[in-house]
Amino acid sequence: MRAARARAVVVITSLAAAAAASPALGAALLNERVRDVVFEVERSPRAQAAYAACAEVVRMLGQRGWDAELVRVRIQDNPFDATASSADIVLGAGEPGEDSAFVLASTIVERQLRRSTDPSTAHTLAQSVAAHLSAPSSGKRMRWEVGWLDRLGRGDILTTALPEAVWRAGGDAAIRRSARGSWPGSAYEALAALGVETPLGEVGELAVAGLLDPQALGFHRPPVPDFAPSITQQDGNVRFAGAGMRIVALSVDASAAAVFPVQSDRVEAWVAVRYALTGAFDVIPLNPRAEVAVPMQGLAWAGVVVVGLEPDAHLSLAVRPLADYPVRIERWDFLAGDRAVTLTWETQHHEGLRAFVVEALENSDSFTWNILRRTILPVADNGESSFGYAFVDEETENVAAYRLLALTTDGFLAEVGSFPLRGRP
Repeated sequence: MRAARARAVVVITSLAAAAAASPALGAALLNERVRDVVFEVERSPRAQAAYAACAEVVRMLGQRGWDAELVRVRIQDNPFDATASSADIVLGAGEPGEDSAFVLASTIVERQLRRSTDPSTAHTLAQSVAAHLSAPSSGKRMRWEVGWLDRLGRGDILTTALPEAVWRAGGDAAIRRSARGSWPGSAYEALAALGVETPLGEVGELAVAGLLDPQALGFHRPPVPDFAPSITQQDGNVRFAGAGMRIVALSVDASAAAVFPVQSDRVEAWVAVRYALTGAFDVIPLNPRAEVAVPMQGLAWAGVVVVGLEPDAHLSLAVRPLADYPVRIERWDFLAGDRAVTLTWETQHHEGLRAFVVEALENSDSFTWNILRRTILPVADNGESSFGYAFVDEETENVAAYRLLALTTDGFLAEVGSFPLRGRP
């Protein structure tokens, strides 16, 4: 088994079989050794640059406890040259060095993990390790990110959020420990050994972050405009056959929706909203014993993100419309002068409201609004009677519009009104 593995050849773009070497080619190669990895490197500048990146990643793997088990690596301009000597890994010198390092790291880690787990799990974990060791600019790392996010968008948390949770809990040692057995049970055992008492919560939070704001996880891709339609459902009953993620869309013909979990068994859930104007998100954990009011004004999308790890885990939601939530405005006045802006308004009543928020907005182009600053005005304690508010801004430079929002006690922002400045783009 070991000999068969040693003859396997990995090429940066595809697999290729290697034959016996010609004396001329062998003389052109430089032989270098870094820890247990033997490199045969062409003398070209591109090959030498790839070697430098690969040598560094081998040193990093060694420091992190990974065993290269006497791997032979050849780096040459033509990785498909059938006259070259046999090697375990063949890398093309024409590829960026950071991409060659990604392939080498993934291959070395996968070889070791295959000793204790199945090939599919070993490949997934090895790619995760390589991604965390790679430079942010690596093309291979970027493609790994795209694949990771695509799988997560289809509800797959076993090859995305779960490996990420293991890595963040214990790094390389935790990845190796999670590969000792059958996935995903081995991952849960590794997390428990690291003191993670609720893997569902840890995995769920990572899944929600990756779904709503990948940049919060260190990814380069911003939140996607279309919110994972393939795992979104209108029905408020969610039941899992195994580990996964689903989304219950919130869509009611009212100013707000009240969401209450009627039944909740072995799941974690979050209420998520995406604001239409700015594209930003807010996420609030769903209390399994309390109702959450979700304002619908100014939203592009609203839904409940549900994550479960076990078969038959389920959540049942009751959703009812709320009228005039969180505030009913009696009147407002907006006055914009050359140097100052005044906004006044009077409420008829409000419910579940922390404060009003006034945003000064800049229109950077025809499609994007940037928030220059926010001003928070606390609300009157008694929301059942009318009350007047006033906002004055004497710094209107670069401001194209103002927006009035209501901040609810649950943490959502409901759009009350917007006020563009005339003559401003």
